[in-house]
Amino acid sequence: MDLRQMEYAVAIADELSFTRVAERYHIAQSGLSHQINQLEREVGARLFNRTSRRVELTAAGEVFVACARGVLRSVQEASAEIAALGGRVHGRLRVGSPMITASDLDVLGLLREFQETCPEVELLMSDVGGVTAVSHLLTGELDIAVLGLHEHQLPAELSHHLLRLQPLVIVVGRRHPLRGTGVAHLAQLADERFLECSQGTSLRLQVDAAFDRARTRRRGTCALQSAADLTSLAVEGIGVTVVPRPVANAVVPADLADCVLHIDDPQALIPLALSCRAPAPASPAAQAFLRLALARLGPR
Repeated sequence: MDLRQMEYAVAIADELSFTRVAERYHIAQSGLSHQINQLEREVGARLFNRTSRRVELTAAGEVFVACARGVLRSVQEASAEIAALGGRVHGRLRVGSPMITASDLDVLGLLREFQETCPEVELLMSDVGGVTAVSHLLTGELDIAVLGLHEHQLPAELSHHLLRLQPLVIVVGRRHPLRGTGVAHLAQLADERFLECSQGTSLRLQVDAAFDRARTRRRGTCALQSAADLTSLAVEGIGVTVVPRPVANAVVPADLADCVLHIDDPQALIPLALSCRAPAPASPAAQAFLRLALARLGPR
């Protein structure tokens, strides 16, 4: 087997599609199938169950792909470290950030400066966050992620570099009786139609914690990934929601600013933190990104 076959197998595991992987690598689908068949013969086990409708990893495929990810990551890191000896930083950097614009972090400026500083690094962005990002950091599918999690919510294998603590706020509709009251307690939302963020997201974890402290429940009516979408729905009276203040500030029109209420809980905060493998990322590209991010976005 060779590294390219491993790369194909990992890509198919991610995409669950031979067609999309063949298009990505600009090869014929028959050629890709031949490479995987050859790999399976060398491994001695079928890696994928495939029909005309779907592709699935077998149990052997799960084991092989996990090992292949580690091999490919080690090869990339070795190549990058050798290049770094000559003062060059290159390689592949995988960054997870579900928040790029609706935040008081200048993530766009950071990405622009990093690409200007390290033009030979292939920067791959992913919008995963929360529990999924933590899992991807542990498996090596991500090198660095921006997370809305506190340090105690991370496994010991991951580092935590706090950048901001953002207050959570309640957003209500323009005709809601709480509009204009300035401050509210989460218990006042117990009977409301509550607009939820999806399970496993950082925001959902912090909202759950806030309601636990308030010793109250809410009646969830939807589950969306985007805090900005939740805010827009709440302002229109579809329900009420809890989001980070920067998101509310960015979405709620100025003439409806009194639809945004402080929460009567000083611990109702969502952190923005950089996380990577502890004590530091392995690749020079990830190390360079972390240094630049902490210098540019660090606590203030």
